[in-house]
Amino acid sequence: MAIVETIVGAILGSALQVLFEKLASLGLSYAQREGALPFSGISIDQLNKWKKMLDTINAVLDDAEDKQLSGKGPVKLWLDDVRDLAYDMEDLLDEFAIQAAEVKSAAKPSTSKSWVNWKFSCCPRDKSSGSNPNPCSLMPETRVQEINGRLEDIVTRKAQLNLIENAVNRSNNTEKRLPSTSLPESQLFGREMEEAELVELLTGESENSNTTLSVVPIFGMGGVGKTALAQQLYNDSSVHSCFETRAWVCVSDVFDVLDITKTILQSITGSSCAGEDLNSLQVKLKDNLSGKKFLVVLDDIWNEKYEKWTVLLKPFEVGARGSKILITTRNLAVASITGASPYTLKELSLDDCTSLLAFHALGEKNFESHPDFETIGKKIAERCKGLPLAAKMLGGVLRNKRNPDEWEAILNNKMWDLPTEKNDEVLLVLKLSYAHLPSYLKRCFAYCAVFPKDYEIERDELVLLWIAEGFLDGQTAEENNLRLGRSYFDELVSRSFLQQANVDVSKFSMHDLLNDLAKSIAGATCFSSGESQLADTICIGKISWKDHFCECCGGRANSVSMLWSSGTKASSSLGFLWCNWKSCALTNVYLVWIWMRLRRSFKVWSCSKEEF
Repeated sequence: MAIVETIVGAILGSALQVLFEKLASLGLSYAQREGALPFSGISIDQLNKWKKMLDTINAVLDDAEDKQLSGKGPVKLWLDDVRDLAYDMEDLLDEFAIQAAEVKSAAKPSTSKSWVNWKFSCCPRDKSSGSNPNPCSLMPETRVQEINGRLEDIVTRKAQLNLIENAVNRSNNTEKRLPSTSLPESQLFGREMEEAELVELLTGESENSNTTLSVVPIFGMGGVGKTALAQQLYNDSSVHSCFETRAWVCVSDVFDVLDITKTILQSITGSSCAGEDLNSLQVKLKDNLSGKKFLVVLDDIWNEKYEKWTVLLKPFEVGARGSKILITTRNLAVASITGASPYTLKELSLDDCTSLLAFHALGEKNFESHPDFETIGKKIAERCKGLPLAAKMLGGVLRNKRNPDEWEAILNNKMWDLPTEKNDEVLLVLKLSYAHLPSYLKRCFAYCAVFPKDYEIERDELVLLWIAEGFLDGQTAEENNLRLGRSYFDELVSRSFLQQANVDVSKFSMHDLLNDLAKSIAGATCFSSGESQLADTICIGKISWKDHFCECCGGRANSVSMLWSSGTKASSSLGFLWCNWKSCALTNVYLVWIWMRLRRSFKVWSCSKEEF
């Protein structure tokens, strides 16, 4: 599936970053040992060699990701091998990190009551002569040789695949959405209140009477209907009559000030501006807007750089009072650089979503003339969770299906299981949101696949699980990890990946389609199986979560089995029972954190929540 293949490179980039941090940490441990013998089987020279080879691999990941999208099978196999190696290296480096910690604690004065000197080694340390080595000390050396061989093989194959380092132009191999236009949808459902409020914002006087220009940001998750609403506003008769001149620009993911300025100028003057530089374009635009009341729509903005925004605004400062710039974005940080309060667009109600589905499936505003489809139609609309784009897409899938059994089959399919040509628009929208995540947030988001749909997430609960996974290792001082994790969580909220719960505002939830996206990403790094939502098995990195029947709570519960594996070989495991996500979830996540931190040294197969 295209969306799965697209995100593999991003996950690998994040995984390699973790390896760089662990290599740097282990190298520092060597430096602090002041000439002591190497850890079992590895030297500082070996660590430096690995880092250089990983650098060469990391440099071509973007190009490898693009090439596999164009159907190059060997590249996908190469990426799979890189992923497996990254996890195996992380396991091995964690074992050496334990050795480093042992050496460091052994150098400190010991006390009889302190547990600092308690050793994590799987076998007792051999204090005899070198002629009788400890078998456990030989095992890492063998694994180091194996890792080294696999790493050299991957670097050699990289050259054979003709992968380009630090590829910049990545647009040729990835499918893009069609740019939006100013023309409205033939029918807009459920936005009467929002339209009226925004018309008032656009046509009314600004709260700050001293400003000539006002910005109105529409904020919401991908596919919620921001562009459709902006198109409706742009063509509203009362809005149209309020402004002397108007312009529409689809900005999308590349915020090119020159191109945006050129598009606005061409829209206003109707003449070509080819070949002109930014200075001449902005001077002409300023002259054409001087003293006029204008409306400019900038659709789908991703730019978070304040400097670019201020440069773009220069020609607009000469307009008449009441001039407006309407922007749409799925990132609160984008809205914040404008200095304006965002208008948050929520999902549609079930009734409006049902009407939208009926319109695109049957050409009707409801199911009154097709009663056989009404019940199943409402169930399909429920799956959209108020997302207009999903309702429109599913309506298109159903448009030529006049048998209720065919509608039933669509209902029972997961969104991601539909043919790619049927759901590509939804995938492209969500993929774009994911692609714009910073690398440090991508694994954090993918980890959210462990939560079932409609689960209300507590911020610190998730942050502590990120910490236990090592996602924040090396980012900052250990005592600031919780603060850093909270900032990561807040950033996911600001980018519409997480939403505040309706009832308990201290908790957060994830839209079903974003939950599916997270599961798809997790499946790309390991596997995903199970036909029903109640029997999903998901692997994130090296964690497997699987549902089981639980007698203690009288029904289905989620047994969380964490298999910390090297490829297909489990190195250690920890399993515990997490009963009933909704009502019996563990309240003390710190205990989970402690157990997970000890995962590589213990083998605890089953504990009930009472044992914690």
